[in-house]
Amino acid sequence: MNRKERRNLQRQGVQVSKDPTLNIKLSALGKSIMTPEMQMAMMHEINQQCLEKDDLLALDVDCMVLWTLHRHLGFGVKRLHDFYLAMAAEHRRMREFYEMDDLYPERLKLKELGADVEQWQKEVLANEPKTLGKR
Repeated sequence: MNRKERRNLQRQGVQVSKDPTLNIKLSALGKSIMTPEMQMAMMHEINQQCLEKDDLLALDVDCMVLWTLHRHLGFGVKRLHDFYLAMAAEHRRMREFYEMDDLYPERLKLKELGADVEQWQKEVLANEPKTLGKR
C-alpha cells in the first residue's frame, strides 16, 4: 500500500498500520540465507525428488524407444520385451555402480565413447531429424 492509499483510508476513518517496505535483491537474499552446505543439501533433495519422478517419465521414454525400434528396425514383441528387460537391468546396474545423483549415468559413459547425445539433441531440435527409413 502506498502513501496515497494509506491517507485515503485514514480519511475514511480506517486505522492503518504503517509497515516498513524493504527492497532486497534476490541475489543478496540467496547469499545471506543459504550456506554452501545448505545449497548442497537442497540440490541433493531436488535430485532425490527427480529420481522419484524418474519412474513416471521413464515409462513414456521407454515406450518411445520401443515404438521406434518396432517401426524402424522391425522388432517384434519378443525382441522388444527382451530389449526392454536388458535396458532396464543396465540402467539399474549403472545407477547402483556409479552411485550418482545424476539420473542417467549412461549419458556420461556414451560421451566417453565419443557419442555426444547432447549435441545430437541440439541437431534434432534445430532441424528435422533424419530417419533410417520411412515405414
